[in-house]
Amino acid sequence: MVRDSYPVRWTGRQAVIALPEHIDVSNAGPIREELLSVINRGAEALIADLTATISCDHAGADALVRAYHRAVISGTELRIAVTAQIVRRVLSLNGLDRLVSIYPSLEAATAARVPATVIPVAATRPVGPAAAITPAVVWKLVDALADGVALTGGDGTVALVNLRLEEMFGYEHAELIGRPVESLIPAGLRAAHRRHRAAYARAPAARPMGAGARLVALRKDGTTFPAEISLSPVATATGSFTLAVIRDLTQARRLADLADLALIAATAKQARLGQELLDSITTGLYNVGFSLQAAADLPHDAASQAIAEALGQLDDTIRAIRNHALTTGGQETDPAPGNGAG
Repeated sequence: MVRDSYPVRWTGRQAVIALPEHIDVSNAGPIREELLSVINRGAEALIADLTATISCDHAGADALVRAYHRAVISGTELRIAVTAQIVRRVLSLNGLDRLVSIYPSLEAATAARVPATVIPVAATRPVGPAAAITPAVVWKLVDALADGVALTGGDGTVALVNLRLEEMFGYEHAELIGRPVESLIPAGLRAAHRRHRAAYARAPAARPMGAGARLVALRKDGTTFPAEISLSPVATATGSFTLAVIRDLTQARRLADLADLALIAATAKQARLGQELLDSITTGLYNVGFSLQAAADLPHDAASQAIAEALGQLDDTIRAIRNHALTTGGQETDPAPGNGAG
């Protein structure tokens, strides 16, 4: 018979595990193993009861994250009950509030039928194999997207975001939830954006990427980047929302610049002024390609630095070529036949 290190109470296939007052590196390992053991015993739902917990470090939060990963594989719904704000903050810093349903009391967690972080959509989908896809799996799919995703309420506040959007804007997950969407664009554009948002709310409709004006987005550190956005209205049982998909156009702008420079180079070659320009392009792009190839064999941090330097080289190449083109002005330097002084 399996002996539990921490009290576990079963009700059918739902298990509640009571965790201690303090969770830290000294007991995080046994807690992780206990959570995994309960999941492996076929729990349909597992509630981690942290209502008595008043302190939890990152090792404890990591134990819960590992339990979540096992729960996804096993088809177990993991819920967490937390009362201490400092403990909830630690879980939030580790991204658990984005992955797992967190409740303010054990009673709320026990009575729940759907994860607290999921907005219930009207049940219009067909029943079938897709019904076995859990909210956690859906979130993993959304987090895997290359574009940022945000769900905003009727008042323009952010309700849900994916991991890419957090990275794109430089915010922690908890900092984005409840934030006015206008805070993600420069101050000078916010009044116009509020008017556009009000007009969209009166006549919501799907707007594909590229159909609207390009935007300037504002990161947490105050820097900006060009962005494009698609909008889709989402009707749920709790109200109407807008799903926004945001794309960072920085790299696309670089590629467009390269296309422009290629055209300039071709024109310059025809005018017998292209050799220096072509040499500059060839050397610059060779150095960028070599740096990116070398980055593939480096550790993650070193690779990120190498890629950043390569992009810097690319920007320098673009700048040098544009300066060259502007200096020559696209004019031939040799006098035309028959136009000598005399």
